[in-house]
Amino acid sequence: MASAGSGYLGIPYFPISELYVRAALAILVAGWTTLKGKRLVTPKLKENDITAYLSQEMKDAQRCGLSDIINWDILVGTQSDSQDPLEIGQIDIKFRWSQYPNDYDRYLAAEAKKLRGKGPSLAGDYVEKGVMRFVTARYGRGHNYGIMMGYVVVPPLFAATCRVKQAMDKRKIKTQECSALSFNSSLCPHPFACHSRHLQNGTKVTMTLVHLFLDLS
Repeated sequence: MASAGSGYLGIPYFPISELYVRAALAILVAGWTTLKGKRLVTPKLKENDITAYLSQEMKDAQRCGLSDIINWDILVGTQSDSQDPLEIGQIDIKFRWSQYPNDYDRYLAAEAKKLRGKGPSLAGDYVEKGVMRFVTARYGRGHNYGIMMGYVVVPPLFAATCRVKQAMDKRKIKTQECSALSFNSSLCPHPFACHSRHLQNGTKVTMTLVHLFLDLS
């Protein structure tokens, strides 16, 4: 069990191998592929409900032979914020390594936010309530990787991606951006995979955020 001093925030300067990042991204994409085909997601469905559906499809994909080097939990509460003891975070998907089943500090966090290609974009929340949770080290303290998932519930997908890019450009000082959001398939062949890099508060770590924009419309 995690100690009171470390808890669910993460081991400082914990280097996450690209092998695990690739495995997590692959199983996310596999789950999304089948979930999209079932057409269970509507624009009004809550983010946590979408994540629960996605997790079930991910489990089915893993049972069918996808990588078993990682496990995950969904909607995992973090410790209270050191600056505000009443502020509790919740990691949407917390990937853990199979060889460390009881080590809750070794993890890769994935945060999900709904997005729209038309109407209210929700891109501001994606940055303020998603990206910033990594930048402020609420999630993945000292970790070199984190994952953002954009659940696009209203098309078009490309427009939703562009809206996030605009929202991030407006906040690049606040997000301590080291490199801007750009398409990058080096860790995942998904066509709407992007990377951005940010200096994380309270650490000397520059974190790479992998953004997966998932069409669920």
